[in-house]
Amino acid sequence: MKKNTIQFDEIIQPVEGKFHGGIHPQEFKTLSNDRPIEKVNLPQQLIIPIQQSIGDSGKIIVSVGDKISSGQLLVDNNEVFGANIHSPLCGEITAIKPQYIGHPSGMKQLAISLKVDSKTITNFKAPSPQPDWKNSSAEDLLKQIKASGIVGLGGATFPTSVKLSATPINTLIVNAMECEPYITCDDRLLREQPENIILGAQIAAKIVNAKSIIFAIEDNKTEAINVLSKAIKQLSSKTSTVKITIKVAPTKYPSGGEKQTIELITGKQLPAGQLPASMGILIQNVATLHAVYQAIIYEKPLIDRLVTLTGNLIQKAGNYWIPFGMTINDIMSQFNIDTSRCERVIIGGPLMGQSVNDFNVPITKATNCLIFNSKDVDEKLWLTQSTQHQECIRCSECEKVCPVELLPQQLYWFSQSDQWENLENQGLFDCIECGACAYVCPSEIPLVQYYRYGKSVIRTNKNKQMLSEKAKQRFEFREMRLARAKAERALKHQRAAEARKKSANEETGNISNKKAAINEALERVKQKKAQQNAQPNGDQ
Repeated sequence: MKKNTIQFDEIIQPVEGKFHGGIHPQEFKTLSNDRPIEKVNLPQQLIIPIQQSIGDSGKIIVSVGDKISSGQLLVDNNEVFGANIHSPLCGEITAIKPQYIGHPSGMKQLAISLKVDSKTITNFKAPSPQPDWKNSSAEDLLKQIKASGIVGLGGATFPTSVKLSATPINTLIVNAMECEPYITCDDRLLREQPENIILGAQIAAKIVNAKSIIFAIEDNKTEAINVLSKAIKQLSSKTSTVKITIKVAPTKYPSGGEKQTIELITGKQLPAGQLPASMGILIQNVATLHAVYQAIIYEKPLIDRLVTLTGNLIQKAGNYWIPFGMTINDIMSQFNIDTSRCERVIIGGPLMGQSVNDFNVPITKATNCLIFNSKDVDEKLWLTQSTQHQECIRCSECEKVCPVELLPQQLYWFSQSDQWENLENQGLFDCIECGACAYVCPSEIPLVQYYRYGKSVIRTNKNKQMLSEKAKQRFEFREMRLARAKAERALKHQRAAEARKKSANEETGNISNKKAAINEALERVKQKKAQQNAQPNGDQ
């Protein structure tokens, strides 16, 4: 696909900006982008993790032995950043226990094992379409998206209902860059279902009240650009109230990063520590908007996703709809991949993904690509395994390609020497972990892994500090409470003593008053007797 086949017009326009750095790795996209989308043969068992978003896990509302239907709610998650989990297929729950699901640390997480019922092995049956979404309120649409368990399918797994709650928004950017090597699922989805994605974008634009929709895409996706442009023109003739355009960017990694996409589209940089909403911008991934379309129009929960299956060990590389919970083992078996030649599988892209050698890992909402490659002596080993590396030679190649304009070598030194405060002050959390720095490093230092480790330590330290501060506050509150209780008791004793003293004084006063009254009475009696004695006797 060549750039010169793109005809710019009122719909298709070049981007307005550019970002610092970036790299041009070999794409490997033709391995999988020329085949139409297909479905995999459904497996006999699913392993469904109960947490598939950035938030906490929800409440499991099923039990072992329960018969489950496709689309049934398994995990009810009312957390702000949580997501509901639904069953992709019919079957019976055989276990609910911690299992390895591909976490880089090897940590196990709670998952639901579902034995698929081969007699009722059907996909979710959608009800009749709901074309009246334009008359629905934003609140009702958000409620349906939340209930459907939709998260960002670009890999971040941020709950879509939360992201669509941002206001005010002027522009909705549909991120169709898909810049990382090998991954082509968004490209194929745009080629085959452009109308559905546009409709999903219009639904999102209605929710946030956006005035325009911009599809951001790289110039190596010529067919998708032309198909999308044709679909936009057809829909515009049906009195669309939101302006839709396509912005075409030169192919360069990582143009699909949120900050880089904004800079390409607007020509402005997103300030550090700010969200795109601060610029009146909302960014949504192609696959996410397709899921929004299915949730609103067909009331379909998020139970599967389009995944790129690629690499030099798979004969039918392409993009396939795969139910969540299907394991890599089942996929390898179905596609006859030689496990003796496949030491590791990369989940995601080769630059931002991770490699696993335990193939019982399930497909989740975060899985957009699986790369099955035989070991290549020329590949950078840090892409697929931990390896010894050479010392930094201070060549500054990493700084030249950093899209966020950081100093990767300085971050590396601070991380290596545990200088966490300096590491954070150097802008560590602005790093998008794109891997461009590690890609060009002649010493093959796994720089991103050092940054991830640093971020993890800093977050852990901050969490400990927060817990310590809370403990200190609880201690101080306890001391204050005890001191207050002691003061209250002292005051109570003081008031009681004063009351007793007053009572005693009053009692003493009463006795004195009684004696005085008695004395006065006696005195009156004496005076009366004296008066009687002083009177003459009338009988004498």
